[in-house]
Amino acid sequence: MASSTSIMGTYSGITMDTIDQLIQAESGKLTQYTNQQTELTNEKNAWKDINTRLDTLYKKFDVLKEPGTFDSKTVSNSNENALKVTAGTDAFEGTYSVTVKRLATASQLTSGTIGSTTDALSLSGKLTFTTVNTEDSTDSKNFFIDVEDGDSLKGIVTKINETAKENKSGLQASIIDNRLVLTDSDMGARTIEIKDETQGQDGVSFTSKLGLEDVQTTLGQSAMLSVNGIEIERNSNTITDVVEGLTFELTGVIENNKISTIKIAEDTEKTTKAIQEFVDQYNSVMSFIDKQLDVGDPSAEGNSTGALTGDSSLMKLQSQLRSLMTSSAKDSSQPIKTLSDLGIEVDRYGSASLDTAKLKEALSEDSNDVQAFFFREESTLVTNPDGIETREVQQVGLSQQMTTFINEYIGEKTGIIITKSETIDNMMKNLDEQITKFNERLESKRERYITQFTALDVAMMEAESQLNYLMSQVGSTTQQA
Repeated sequence: MASSTSIMGTYSGITMDTIDQLIQAESGKLTQYTNQQTELTNEKNAWKDINTRLDTLYKKFDVLKEPGTFDSKTVSNSNENALKVTAGTDAFEGTYSVTVKRLATASQLTSGTIGSTTDALSLSGKLTFTTVNTEDSTDSKNFFIDVEDGDSLKGIVTKINETAKENKSGLQASIIDNRLVLTDSDMGARTIEIKDETQGQDGVSFTSKLGLEDVQTTLGQSAMLSVNGIEIERNSNTITDVVEGLTFELTGVIENNKISTIKIAEDTEKTTKAIQEFVDQYNSVMSFIDKQLDVGDPSAEGNSTGALTGDSSLMKLQSQLRSLMTSSAKDSSQPIKTLSDLGIEVDRYGSASLDTAKLKEALSEDSNDVQAFFFREESTLVTNPDGIETREVQQVGLSQQMTTFINEYIGEKTGIIITKSETIDNMMKNLDEQITKFNERLESKRERYITQFTALDVAMMEAESQLNYLMSQVGSTTQQA
């Protein structure tokens, strides 16, 4: 008997194309499944984007919790060639007249010349190094190294540096033009001494081999400057203890006692930038939410809607963010009550705008009030059941409110968005299983159709064969008659 693939359709006219059309007609449900998959993918991607935008907004408000955002200072300097000035958050506004008269230097000891720095000196014993402040003999440091027979000058320098570093002895050794050079890492007038307890087989010591009986010694000196007419000396070119919150880095001497004018002022630009960035990011979040909730034009053919139209969690997020932006401070004692006091207005669509002139005016009046509106810590006395009073510290302000609320959505373990994402993943997994089962049913039905229609063709073929046989028998009988 011929195979089913060659017989099917021979008599009935029902071919594989016919079966494909039947299967296609029954696969409408599959289109619904794939459409659902697309919708769920769009929902997940939308929530992922919202999570990213909210995380960025969270970080913008975190910046507004930092004191440095409000307390930073600007520094103007009329002569940066002689000194550089940096201001910490605790620096006071003001103007300072500074003259750099002398830079601090370090003491240095230089030995005589030696022929080879890598040949063994054939010495053994101990070298002790001592540095002493010439103005305060109690300020001294010392350490020693053991010298062995095979040590070269290069090896001894290595030992000096390793031991000095380990003991924090403030001495650095180097080789310059085949000479041993010892430099005190502490600046100012300090003596450098070497106690030599070494000797070679020829009776010559380390001191003799390097010509240390007549060393060249350069005594260091302290830095000298005047600030607002006050003379100051320090054993460093980086000075942090002269003006509260200011660091002076001396880089050159000002000729003819020329004065550098240093002005310290509030850095309102840094604060303004931080607040503008939070406003911009808030608008980005709200604009994206609007697009995801957009219902389009329901009366239009082929109407396009947002990926999260009608989602109650997203509508709550939109409403709560807008509410927090327009809320008033609960503490009536705070000078700044709302964002509008800082020049931030929210229109009826939820979009925010910043009047930088009004913000800078508020900052110039008292930047601490602006900071307190966004973030501050308040302590209250709490009495436990045993009657013991303890002080409880609470973090309050708009930034704290915002980050707490946003975390409800972007929290890594229990956040609304991660929960939504997990739910969507489960739904997509379930859809995948349904699609697999549906395809299996379609394939079974295809096989059943093939079997049925093949059987039909076989039956028709057999019927035709029987008819032909009967016809041949009738013809034969007629001829015999």
